[in-house]
Amino acid sequence: MKDSKYIWPIKPKYKVAEHDKWGIRKNHYVLFKERAHSGFDITADIGTEVHPITSGTVLLAEFDGTTTEGFDAFNDGYGIKIASKSFFTMCFIVALLNDDGRRVVYGHLREILVKPGDKVTTTDIIGKTGSSGGSRVPHLHLEIRKSNTEETGLAYTIDPLELLPDIDLNSLTEEFT
Repeated sequence: MKDSKYIWPIKPKYKVAEHDKWGIRKNHYVLFKERAHSGFDITADIGTEVHPITSGTVLLAEFDGTTTEGFDAFNDGYGIKIASKSFFTMCFIVALLNDDGRRVVYGHLREILVKPGDKVTTTDIIGKTGSSGGSRVPHLHLEIRKSNTEETGLAYTIDPLELLPDIDLNSLTEEFT
């Protein structure tokens, strides 16, 4: 059973491609080689409202131009991102989390509606989806880190599908145009 304190930041509506998932991308869509992906990408229309997946405090809300998963020239980082630290210790999945919370990054935003220090809940709108940074299509990059760290990569992150409410991603039939 998953913890009910988590929600989807946006409701998935478009088909999920293999390269959108957390884990190893067997054939990266630009680099055409194997590469780790430390988040889950949810394709969305530009301007879709983004909610925090659980309550927390905004750590930063800024443009990020750093390279996020290697040093490839095409990848200009997360673009506009918001990061928050959750204050909830999970019950059933505590083995996957540190007791002091985790950092959640919401990347490739078009607009930010919060500032550092803001306390947010799942009913708040923290930003709107876009296609900023190293993004090819509008989507939300959701990255859940195991602790409050700036480190990224598979060793420091959790597959969001392990924490978010179950949804049948195979039932999504709409294609993004």
